[in-house]
Amino acid sequence: MRKRLVVILLFGALGMLFTACQNADPDTEGQAVSALTPVSLQLQWFTQAQFAGYYVALDKGWYRDEGLDMSIFPGGPDLVPVDLVTSGAKDFGTTLLADLTVSIGQGKPAVSIAQIQQNNGLRLLTKTASGIREPRDFTGKKVGVWLGGWEVQFNALVVGQGIDLKDVNVISQGFSMTPFIEGQLDVASAMIYNEYFMVLAGGIDPQDIHVIDYADYELDFPGDVLFTSRQMTEKRPQICRKVLNASLKGWEYALNHPQEAVDIVLKYDRAGIQKRSHQLKMMDEIANLVKGEAPGIGHPDPGAVSRMVQLLVDSHILKTRIESQRIYSTRFLE
Repeated sequence: MRKRLVVILLFGALGMLFTACQNADPDTEGQAVSALTPVSLQLQWFTQAQFAGYYVALDKGWYRDEGLDMSIFPGGPDLVPVDLVTSGAKDFGTTLLADLTVSIGQGKPAVSIAQIQQNNGLRLLTKTASGIREPRDFTGKKVGVWLGGWEVQFNALVVGQGIDLKDVNVISQGFSMTPFIEGQLDVASAMIYNEYFMVLAGGIDPQDIHVIDYADYELDFPGDVLFTSRQMTEKRPQICRKVLNASLKGWEYALNHPQEAVDIVLKYDRAGIQKRSHQLKMMDEIANLVKGEAPGIGHPDPGAVSRMVQLLVDSHILKTRIESQRIYSTRFLE
C-alpha cells in the first residue's frame, strides 16, 4: 500500500510539471510568464494623433514587453490629469509643461519624466472681420479658453500685456469649434494641429481667420509632457523607467511611420469621432512639435524651461520661481 501511494504521488507530480510546461509562453523558453503590472495613463484630450506614440506602444505590445498591463484613458476639457495623477486615481498623465509647472507651484506633488513636445501648438483664433488683432483687443470680448488646467499660457499672455483678466469675458471652451464658427465666441483657443483644421473644415476660409501666435509674445512654451507623481518616482522608479522606455519607443516608431501610427490611433478611437484625413494632418504637425531641436525625444531643454518659469513669475502666474529639478527629472531617460 505504501509503495502504491508513492507511485501515485510521483505520477501526480510529473503530471503537474507536464501541464506547467505546456502552459508556459513559448517566448520565455520554458519559463512561466510572471504577472503583468497594471499601469494607467491619463491623457488630457480625446484619442487622437497627439498621443500617437502611446497608442503605438500599446498596440505593438511594447508596454507588455516591459511587464506592464497598460490602460490608456482619453481625457477632455473637463478632466485635469494632474489632479487625477496626484490623487492616485491614475499613475501617469500628459499635460502642457506650463500647466504642470503652475500645479507644482500650487503644491501638487507631480513631476515630468519626459518632454514629448519641444514646442506647443496652442494658438488663439479670431475672425478677420472682427477687427480683433492682438490681446489688447480682448477687453469686453468673449474669449474661449479650456479651463481647469489649460489656461496658464492665456493668463500669462493677457497679464503680460497689462490687461486685467477681469476685463476679459473668459468662457469655458468645450470640444466643438461651432460656437466660434457661428459667432458665439469672439476669440477661440485652438491647437494648430487640431482645432485650426476643424474651423477650416467648418467652412471658413484661411484668409478669414486671424491667428494670434503666443510665440510672437515670447510665450512659445514647451508642449506636452509625460508626468507622474513624486511618490511614483520615489517608490516605483522601475515602473517609471519601463513606462518611459516603451513610450519613447512608440514615439520613435510613430514619427517614422506616420500613416501606420494614424491607423493605430483610429483603431483605439472607441467613440469613432476621428477622421483619417484630419488625423494625418495632425500627425504631420505633431511630428514637428516633437522633433524640435532637443538632443532626443523626451529630453527637456533646460534653457526653455528656465525662460518659461521666469515669464510665469514676471506675469505673476507663479508667486515664486521654481527650480527645474522640481519640474522635471531626467533620471529615467538614460
